[in-house]
Amino acid sequence: MVEIEEQVMLRFLSLGFFLLVVDVFGKSDELRDFSYTIELSMKKDSSIFDEMTELVLESEIRSEMKKLAIFAQQDKPVNSLTALNDRLNKDMVILNKDLHKFGYYNAKVKYNVKVDEDNSVKVFIKVDTKNRFSLNFSIKFVDQDKDFNRHYSEILKNKFGSAKASMSEIRAVIDETLVLLKNIGFYSPVARKKKVFIDYDNNLAFLDLEIICGKNVNFGETEIVAFDGIDEQFIRNRLKWNQGEIFSTDKINSSVDELKNTQIFSVVKINPVDSKLKGQSLPMRVKVKEDKKHILDIGLMYQGARNMNFEKKSQATKGVKSIVAKASWTRLNAFGGGEKLIFNAEGTPMKSSDKRADYAFEVILAQPDVFMKNATMEYGVSHRQELTNVFFKKNECLNFKYTFPLTDVLFAGIGISLEDNYINSDKIFFSNVNPERNLSHYYKAQSIPISLVWDQTDSLLNPTSGFKLEGKGTWMRLTGAEINSLKSYSLAFSYNHSLDNLKKNVVAFRVCRKGIFSSDIDKIPLDKRLYGGGINSVRGYANQMATEMVKGAKMTMGGKALTEFNVEYRRKINSDWGVIAFFDGAKVHNNKSKYFEIEKKRWFFSVGAGMRYYTSIGPIRVDFAFPLNRRKEVDSKMQFIMGLGQSF
Repeated sequence: MVEIEEQVMLRFLSLGFFLLVVDVFGKSDELRDFSYTIELSMKKDSSIFDEMTELVLESEIRSEMKKLAIFAQQDKPVNSLTALNDRLNKDMVILNKDLHKFGYYNAKVKYNVKVDEDNSVKVFIKVDTKNRFSLNFSIKFVDQDKDFNRHYSEILKNKFGSAKASMSEIRAVIDETLVLLKNIGFYSPVARKKKVFIDYDNNLAFLDLEIICGKNVNFGETEIVAFDGIDEQFIRNRLKWNQGEIFSTDKINSSVDELKNTQIFSVVKINPVDSKLKGQSLPMRVKVKEDKKHILDIGLMYQGARNMNFEKKSQATKGVKSIVAKASWTRLNAFGGGEKLIFNAEGTPMKSSDKRADYAFEVILAQPDVFMKNATMEYGVSHRQELTNVFFKKNECLNFKYTFPLTDVLFAGIGISLEDNYINSDKIFFSNVNPERNLSHYYKAQSIPISLVWDQTDSLLNPTSGFKLEGKGTWMRLTGAEINSLKSYSLAFSYNHSLDNLKKNVVAFRVCRKGIFSSDIDKIPLDKRLYGGGINSVRGYANQMATEMVKGAKMTMGGKALTEFNVEYRRKINSDWGVIAFFDGAKVHNNKSKYFEIEKKRWFFSVGAGMRYYTSIGPIRVDFAFPLNRRKEVDSKMQFIMGLGQSF
């Protein structure tokens, strides 16, 4: 094996790392002031297991190649074929180095220059990436015993044992080694010697790394630098270390996240105080600034429902469309308390004599618990009036919720909610059950919701890796309805996987199951039943419309159980913009009625694409969704959705 720096030029010249072929038809170098065009082809690894990764890498390599001078200057005059070949030779050397960044050390690049009979010049470039090299490494920790070297070398080999030998993976080994040392008490480790050797015969890159570990220290006294009015103990309760514990940068980073998540501070800085280091005790300084941020969130959704023809005071017409606009304003004060104001406006075209806009008004006060780390108390009051695709509803609600951590990633919640509801819908939902009953009714509800969330994702609004498992259960007591109590549950699992180190390409999926424990679907209030479709369900169908219809009424029935799934591919074009493609599905279960028939039970599917504009508070999304099994007289051809944050 020889060092990589020497081997690049050696194989380039002696082993045919690229082939230069000039095939000239015409007057050869007598051409003057001509321009050229480029055609590029690539041959990727045929491994089925790595097929998705290879496709992403090919896209990245093409992007790198487009930065070369030969691409930037095409269609511009060149004074001779010799000058063009000189330009190509220089760029081919750069291209081979770029291929090493992705782990393709055996790649071959061929180019061919052709002059057609009409004196037009074309450059054909062919890249054969072949197989990516595997990574092996040896690490020596200076001033540490053999057992220490052996133990932590094994940890890193287990972590990177299947890594490919791209430059990013090599850097990752070095960075992870330093992070590992900083998390077991070494304050300032340094990578002193870094050498990479290439074994072409065995498709192997070998990293030889030597590291000076530095001092092994413990956390010392912690100094708090904060603004007037904030309780110092509130900050100390959220620090992940205690004085005397082994130094760890992970604990520092977790503490920064913990303090930022309170939404009290605009700036959080935690740094060791080097000048006060005494022996193994390293003092720490925590510095925070007050956050007075105001947030405005605006969303827009177009609903193409066609079946809103139930009888009510406002006679809705067939073929109705609606636009739902949402705006929310949030202000958090210096102590973690805050106010959140939400206003929803739904414009629904009615008959000319009866137009109106539905609305919702909601105020939420969120208060972090000063006595428990990462716990939150939330109070809310709301008034809502809405025309959905099944019913007209008025709702007034008062609720309280307390969320607290069981571990760093496991959170539990419990609350209480008081509701006052008015429902008005098609007569079929009332007359068959009780012929003497009016087409509307009032009922009250008192509920106790509980939740358990295991969150390993890296971001709330724009996750690119990790999973989230969420379970909810609700017990509800009803007054004025056909049943006295209602028990429901919800289980949801989502997973995000990045296909490259820069997290530009992400595959994400979500599956959810909801259910109601009740023996009679006809007695469950219409607004408590489960429906598919809408902005966070099957996006190709309007809200509540991915559900079987009642025969003869063209109304969706709802059900006692619902299964949903969503699959997305997210591609980030640059730091500001991205695109996605998605596939959704849902099926409503246990919706058999004693009084009327419904459509044949089936799954509802939709596909679509969208754009993302990334902001500091999460991506703004615009989606276009299309139903795959559309009912011509009921469902629209397309749904347009706009909102904040990824759909899951």
